[in-house]
Amino acid sequence: MATAHAVSTFGSFLNLVALGLFVLHLTGSTVQTGVFMAVRLAAGFLTGPVAGRLAARHRRPYLMIGADLLAAGVLILLVTVPAGARTPVLYGLAVALGAGQTLWGVAMRAHLPTMVDADRLTRANGLVVTLRSVGMLLGFASAGVLVGWLGYHVAFLVDAATYLLSALLLLPVARRARAADRPATAGRTAAAGRALGRFGLLRAVAPVVPAMIAVRAVDALGSASHNVGLPVYATLVRPDSPATFAATFTTAWAAGSLLAGRWAARRARRTGRGPTELPFGVATCLMSVCFVLAFTGLPVWLLVPVTLAAGAADGYAEISYTTRLQAVDADLRPRLFGFASAAQNAGFGLGMIVCAGLLDRFPPLPVVGAAHGLALAVALVFLVAHVRLRTAARRQPAEVAP
Repeated sequence: MATAHAVSTFGSFLNLVALGLFVLHLTGSTVQTGVFMAVRLAAGFLTGPVAGRLAARHRRPYLMIGADLLAAGVLILLVTVPAGARTPVLYGLAVALGAGQTLWGVAMRAHLPTMVDADRLTRANGLVVTLRSVGMLLGFASAGVLVGWLGYHVAFLVDAATYLLSALLLLPVARRARAADRPATAGRTAAAGRALGRFGLLRAVAPVVPAMIAVRAVDALGSASHNVGLPVYATLVRPDSPATFAATFTTAWAAGSLLAGRWAARRARRTGRGPTELPFGVATCLMSVCFVLAFTGLPVWLLVPVTLAAGAADGYAEISYTTRLQAVDADLRPRLFGFASAAQNAGFGLGMIVCAGLLDRFPPLPVVGAAHGLALAVALVFLVAHVRLRTAARRQPAEVAP
């Protein structure tokens, strides 16, 4: 499954670059390019709760296979339709990719605890993040090469092939699915989720898990700021070669995420313990600080380790977050991941809109500083509240003892 996720991630980051360039090439409008990205983000946001329900009722590997096949089919359709029909197909592709990526991620994270024991979840999530980082690096690196050397059509066909390969790799996972992911249990899970309702679901896992979801949602808003701000910042600091600067930035970030995945997996194997809520909060704070520092005009020799640290903190925060959400009751897990995915997509989408507007009036540093400053503040509040709750829990037995 981790390998399939890496291949699917490669395809996602390949089309993230290639489709953005293609929409601009086809329409000649930056507004249309922005609308395309907005449709993709909106589809992902709206699919979150639906994905949770589907993952509760149906076999999750088959949902992931279906999402891959849908993405591959629409990409092939984009290549084969006449030129005049490509614009509507593009928007259909935006919906398919946004919804499919959300469904894939929710199903994978909900299904992983049925494949490995609880004490190996951190190692499994570390492996997922490691291979995803490799796929992300290769996707970013190959997009320009494929489009520049072979053209858009070949790039899209290669992209479709990655989704087909991902679906093929998932077939053995689907066949080996344990009883915990079969329709009978899925029906019980869905019934339990409906009985609780959305707010009941959050109350059932309160207070830590909803707080972590809130931190991750605000963190997604911060991440949107450096994603939107990077092209502008690269043009300012390296007007002669902004693409090279942006590639250095994203490569260092992805390499840091890769290192975090490897380190978390090895640490869990050595100690038998996974990350807790406290490291999640600390890693989120470190990530925000490092991303702000990366926009302060650092020389390249200092920018690379700072961005590497940001990526490592981001990767470790994700592993901690995912592992903690996977620890909830199996009946609640699919819908919880659906809700969490919607919250993150909402934070990222809101951040893209707000930060894009602010960048028209302000330079990148204050925009990134404000967005990541908000994420830092929320993470610090989470840390303080968590430490106080732990302290109170430790004192309570002593107070009630005779």
